[in-house]
Order: sequence, then C-alpha cells, then structure tokens
Amino acid sequence: MTIQPPHPTDLSKIARVAENTGVFSAEELRVVRQMLDTFFRPAPDDDYEFLISRNGAPDSVAGFACFGPTPFTDRIWDLYWICVDRTQQCTGIGSQLLRQIENDLRTRGARAIYLETSDSTAYAPARRFYERHGYERVAHLDDFYAPGEGKVMYRKVLQK
Repeated sequence: MTIQPPHPTDLSKIARVAENTGVFSAEELRVVRQMLDTFFRPAPDDDYEFLISRNGAPDSVAGFACFGPTPFTDRIWDLYWICVDRTQQCTGIGSQLLRQIENDLRTRGARAIYLETSDSTAYAPARRFYERHGYERVAHLDDFYAPGEGKVMYRKVLQK
C-alpha cells in the first residue's frame, strides 16, 4: 500500500470512491469534486491537501483524505474527508491515511486536528472509527444538517 498526493488523472477514481460509499449526498459529492479541482488548480489562498492510498495496481485509488489548516487559528487543522472504497473498508487503509496525516501534521507543528460528521445512523461507523483512533467528541449540535440530523465534532490533540 502506498500513500501519496494524487495526480490529476486520479480525479475520477477519487470521485468514484466517494460515490460508491453510498453515504454521501449529491451535494457532498459535488463538494468533493470542487475541492479536488481546487487542489489541482489552486488559487494563491487555497490550501486543501489530499492524500490517496494505492492498494494494488499503480493507478488504483483505494481511499483518499482531504485536510487543511483552519483559518485564523494557531496551528489547528481540519480533516474534511476520509473515505475508503467500499470493497476495501476494514482493511486498515483508513487508519493508514489517518496516521499519515497525523504524523505529517506533527512534523509541521500542528497542535490539533478537528473534524465534524453527522450523528445519523449511516455515519455511526465513521464515528466509531474516529473514536478508536483517539479522537475526542467535543460537541454535538442537534438538528444541524437537517431536522433530526445533528453534527458531531471531534478533536485530537497532537501537541501542546
């Protein structure tokens, strides 16, 4: 397994990984594509970063993650997406992507990573994943995304 930044030729493969999870809405999938476009053609202030996992063929994409610095903070980062191909979930790909991000951000002096996710049943596996990896639930906002669907926020302190 190789973890590396994606190439422009990976765009459709990354989008397919997100689509095949079956949990992202059409709007969320549009945002993934938009963030990838920004990553490959950044403006001076754009700071999204992507990593992909190649598992097998050199042109395959088994999973991806997107993260970036949180504006107006002292060394805080946001994890926007971490997604693994449905056929390769529970094989350690997500854990390796997350570890790579955490290790990279520690070397950059990041203090913490924050992320948010839905409190819906469909996102229960994601919440368990983050909790298993030491992310602390720091907030819950009822009815945030829609009536009956709240937002859960997590944090992992990397260094003081």
